[in-house]
Amino acid sequence: MKTDILSILFSFSFFSILGWMLEVSYRSLRDKRFVNPGLLRGPYLPLYGTGALLLMVAGSLLQGSHVLTKALAYFVVTTGLELGSGFIAQHFFQTRLWDYSDQRFSYRGHICLKFSIYWILLAFAFEYLLLPLYQSMFILFLPAFKGLFAGVTVSIMLMDLLAVGIRHFLRLTPEEKTLSETQFTDTARPLLELPEVAKLSQYNHHRGKTRLEHVKEVAYLSFLWGKRLSLDCDAIVRGALLHDLFYYDWLHEGPRLHGFRHHNIALKNARKIALLTEKEADIIKKHMWPLTVVPPRYME
Repeated sequence: MKTDILSILFSFSFFSILGWMLEVSYRSLRDKRFVNPGLLRGPYLPLYGTGALLLMVAGSLLQGSHVLTKALAYFVVTTGLELGSGFIAQHFFQTRLWDYSDQRFSYRGHICLKFSIYWILLAFAFEYLLLPLYQSMFILFLPAFKGLFAGVTVSIMLMDLLAVGIRHFLRLTPEEKTLSETQFTDTARPLLELPEVAKLSQYNHHRGKTRLEHVKEVAYLSFLWGKRLSLDCDAIVRGALLHDLFYYDWLHEGPRLHGFRHHNIALKNARKIALLTEKEADIIKKHMWPLTVVPPRYME
């Protein structure tokens, strides 16, 4: 089988999905309920896709080798991948994807002898049963199909991973959440009590939300990012609450080229009701960048 980038990405995508199906079947039968394993939400497990690629490489390099040599290589590949994945999930995402602590001869719950033996057996099954079948099937697919399948699958995986990363980056402990909500409320209250801001509740914005709901949501999410990045959270909250301070239904009325003009309208209205710092004004004026052409002056 070819080793070009298309073949690699297609194989990675195919075995990520196949591995997800295998893992879901095993865990769901074991727990007698549907279990979606892994860190990502979609129907794929990159761990299996990566493992399949590594086993392909190992099998190619070890052609004609003694079975014990292959067994040792497969042990290193599969158990090493399991150990690395478990460590990354726990230390970077604070998530336990599996726990072998109750098994004999385990190491920190990430790996254990029993499952390492299972992985070796599955690796041989992969080499002698699944891989030949896959290679026969692979040559039947048109390059366009393989490119589309791999491109869509990998793109969705990357977006899924980005969403998971953001969610974990912004995740708060109960104590942090209480403190953050108090700080946000204290900063936002003076503006939210102004009738000019409260009036935004009369206008639909998008996704079934009023403009007031939209600016509050944007302000709180931006506030959390600001906290994590040690930015000026007061300016972020005030700028976000005022960034869409205009009084028309932009979907049906208002000036033409709304996306290029409403930031100036919002800034003009904001200056009528609040004394803005340069940073807050820049947040409002540049929130539609790159449509504003000139980039923001501040990280906030």
